[in-house]
Amino acid sequence: MPKKIVALADFITASQAAEILSANLGRPISSKYIGKLARRRRQPVRTQAIGNRLLYAKDDVEACIIRKKEK
Repeated sequence: MPKKIVALADFITASQAAEILSANLGRPISSKYIGKLARRRRQPVRTQAIGNRLLYAKDDVEACIIRKKEK
């Protein structure tokens, strides 16, 4: 079975993903936190490796829901 061709236009960098999440949630989200979202078990953000960098699926980032930690 041939490999599915991935369009790089559908993927964004961690800083762009952090800007999108910060705008959607109304609070600052760091670009380091995006990597944690990619490694989580429930609803992980898909990644694509380009060289030594990871790109994140824009659709997954926009659909991501992050709840504030309750104290």
